[in-house]
Amino acid sequence: MLNRMRILSLPAFFALIFMVAAPMAIADDGYGTQVADKFGRGFANTATGWIELPKNVVNTSNQSNVAVGITWGLVKGVLYTVGRTAVGAVELVTFFVPNDEFVHPTFVWEDFDQDTTFGGQ
Repeated sequence: MLNRMRILSLPAFFALIFMVAAPMAIADDGYGTQVADKFGRGFANTATGWIELPKNVVNTSNQSNVAVGITWGLVKGVLYTVGRTAVGAVELVTFFVPNDEFVHPTFVWEDFDQDTTFGGQ
């Protein structure tokens, strides 16, 4: 029973935090905006990190050939999927501590033909 309560209270906690952070983001361009941006990045990258897989197969195929795209593109896609999803999860959990983007492009659907990079730019 206690474990069930913990599981059910986690979404309620994030909903409460989002309801508190959203008005702060609208109110100013400082901390509230940075927190809301990081929360959005984290949520989007956690939910859509899997798109790195087909993205890398297609991009590697276009850069080389289909055989390289299916092999090396698949390996890159799996690694980048894990990387983008992990970074998104960390950003989602630590959204209250603002920082610059770590994944470039920020979202997987931006600059779809560009390879993903990790770290500061």
